[in-house]
Amino acid sequence: MGRFECSVASRVRDEQLFATAAPVRRWLTIEVRGAWGRDCVRDTELSEHVTPQWRQDLQSQGIRILAVRRNLDRDANGAIRLLYANSGRPGALHADAWCTDIAQLADVMAATDRLPIGDGEALPRWQPESQPIALICTIGRHDSCCATFGPPLMRALRESQWIDQAWECSHVGGDRFAANVVILPEGLYYGRVDPDAIETLLQLHDDRRLQLDNYRGRSTFSLGDRAAEYFVRREHGIDGIDAVTDVAFDAELGAYVVDVGNHTDNMAQRLAVSLRRTISPSPTPLTCKGLDGLSYPTYRLLELRAFEH
Repeated sequence: MGRFECSVASRVRDEQLFATAAPVRRWLTIEVRGAWGRDCVRDTELSEHVTPQWRQDLQSQGIRILAVRRNLDRDANGAIRLLYANSGRPGALHADAWCTDIAQLADVMAATDRLPIGDGEALPRWQPESQPIALICTIGRHDSCCATFGPPLMRALRESQWIDQAWECSHVGGDRFAANVVILPEGLYYGRVDPDAIETLLQLHDDRRLQLDNYRGRSTFSLGDRAAEYFVRREHGIDGIDAVTDVAFDAELGAYVVDVGNHTDNMAQRLAVSLRRTISPSPTPLTCKGLDGLSYPTYRLLELRAFEH
């Protein structure tokens, strides 16, 4: 199926991409080698080895669970990899990731007991993960667009230097923006990524830069924060991942305040961003299996100026 044959991905392609990342601060990815259904726990073989209380406890701590598959050329009978990433608090740049290997899915609950939820906390018996991990959503049971546009990205990376860092994953949100990519530990969302662009995107990340044309936002920011960050980056040509150091809404000012550190002239900047938020009706269902008549928020830049104390 070609890109314009997917009813949702083609018909809402003009919808704004920025400020659409899902809100996630903490991630737990679990290598599940069997079949995946719509739900990454209930509808996979993982369900036989964990309890509903385990899942509820993780979700109450703001931890999102994803099923993943690593490089398909690796030993299918080898160790099962777990990855835990803390993308940090809203407005913070610091993010951490750890990994550990287990022998079988029956060991998942014991291995994930007492995951740290504070920034900068250590995770005993796990190893720090120093390489960025690119999660590529490929699950078709949730939305056929992800199964159409996700796998070609994996195929494009099979002979690349990034293949061991690119993992197939279950639903990450925003099916209509397929192919979707999330880079951990920062929780950077990208959408509408084409196979001929994925290596460039990952090379930019290695250079600590964003691909702004495909950027959906940072998962630790609110919707408004993401929009404000995007407009500052777009208007000032800022693509450094670490260049925006904080975003916060100033109620007295009625605007978002965005801190930019050492961009072009080695001078930190503080910018005030005024936005207009509207609710736009979707011309089509938001997913291939979604309902008609839904809406989504959109943002328009009203003013961008230097912040005056």
